[in-house]
Parts: sequence; structure tokens; C-alpha cells
Amino acid sequence: MNRATCLLLLLLTTIASCTTTKPDVKHPEKNGRLILSMERTPCYGRCPVYTINLYENGLLIYNAKQFTDTSGCFYRVLSKYEITEVKDRFNNSGFFKMSNQYPEDKKTPTDLPSCILFFSNEDQQKTIIDKRWQTPETLTALEKSVDSLVNSKILQFCDK
Repeated sequence: MNRATCLLLLLLTTIASCTTTKPDVKHPEKNGRLILSMERTPCYGRCPVYTINLYENGLLIYNAKQFTDTSGCFYRVLSKYEITEVKDRFNNSGFFKMSNQYPEDKKTPTDLPSCILFFSNEDQQKTIIDKRWQTPETLTALEKSVDSLVNSKILQFCDK
């Protein structure tokens, strides 16, 4: 083989290895394992109601239902770095050691919204129901970090 042919083959191999599977917004199950999900539920007032789902391939789907700046289905694709940051934040926070529900034993006012937070790493998965009453600071910080993934400037409409 001559040098030009070798370089061409190397270039084609490099390009082929860099291709990634395009996220499928219409069929989220095709995007790999669900890593993270957060749902904010309604209250008796004007509480935002939405879900955020993050899949293994970086697809983040934001479904804004009620009392949000915009409504409908939106998405963005997180970089590998951002996905690693999310996983590290949850793994290092003690998420898997937290209670399954907050507050643990006490009744809460019925008009408060809940935040249902799910996280899965390679070894384990957990869901925490936060009734927004006596919530630990660490859990509130995790919820805010998930909210920060939804940046309206870079979201695209799902076109479902």
C-alpha cells in the first residue's frame, strides 16, 4: 500500500469510529438506559408541572406541562462530560443512602407539590419522593442541579 492509501484508510476508520447514534426523541426507549428522571407534581396553586428524563446516550427530554415558561416537549443532548458530572454529583452526594421519602414520618400540608427524583448508576437505582417539607439540603441541591440542565437557550422542540 502506498502512503496516500494508508492515510485515506486511517481517516475513514477515524471518521467511522466517531459516529454516534443520533438520539431518538420520538422513541425515548431507544436511547439506552434511563439514568435520571425528575417529576415536579401539581399543587393547589400555580406550581410548575414538568418532567425531565436523561438517557444513557445524553438525550435529555423536558416535558413542560403546566405553569412553566413554555409548554410542550423539548430536548437537548448533553456532552459526555456533562453526563459524567451528573453521575458524579449523584454518586458523591449519598443519594443511595437517603430515605425514600421526605419528610420521613410526618404528614405534610396537602397543597404542596412533590418532586419525584430517580437515579440509576450501573449497580443500583433509587427513587426519592420529596414532599417539599423538611427536605435535606443535599437533596434540594440535587433537584436544583437537575433543573439547571434545562437551559431554554439550547432546548429544541421535540416535533412529536
